[in-house]
Amino acid sequence: MSISKYDVLVRPAITVLGVCLISFGIAWMRFSQFGTDPFVTMNIGISHFLSLEFGFIQMIANIALLAVMLRFSPKLIHLGTVLGIFLVGYLSDFLLKVVSLLPENYGMRIIAMLLGLVLCCFGVAVYMSADLGIAPYDALGMVLEKKIKRRFKYREIRIFTDVCCVIAGFSLGAPVGMGTVLTAFFTGPLINYFKKTVDSYLNEGVLQKQRIS
Repeated sequence: MSISKYDVLVRPAITVLGVCLISFGIAWMRFSQFGTDPFVTMNIGISHFLSLEFGFIQMIANIALLAVMLRFSPKLIHLGTVLGIFLVGYLSDFLLKVVSLLPENYGMRIIAMLLGLVLCCFGVAVYMSADLGIAPYDALGMVLEKKIKRRFKYREIRIFTDVCCVIAGFSLGAPVGMGTVLTAFFTGPLINYFKKTVDSYLNEGVLQKQRIS
């Protein structure tokens, strides 16, 4: 079976770009101090409680979920999964130090929150379009849906796990606020919108050039 340049070069590059955008988005949302997505909120809370770097806690939490993936859904593991585990948290820590050089006034924090939300959603859309694995936390809902024999849908399970993560993070000192609420309501629609745009670009642009070459 032949492997195209798109599979060898473009898809991995798109995956890396998506992961970097997600990391940058998380950094902006952390800078805003208005809250982040549920899983990151939980890990921020744990990092505060244990006085450890967020990147390290994010990695350990993902490795724990990777064990679940290895047991129940190994086919979902690919390059994107590995990058999500070992790169996102540490890259976010580094980028947070960079953006923290900016003034921390209320207006700047609002801009950071909105920019972070958009970057995270666009990054996820790019990451998904490459189709090289999914994040362990996203896989958790799929595994639970399968194990409980579909008595609950993925959306319902995801809401439950998100609420648990937010409660855990808040209890351990993570900021929860406008950013958390906006993430809950707008992440899905924004990702769907961006993914359609990215898929259209790839289908009409990159893939067409690949065929010509």
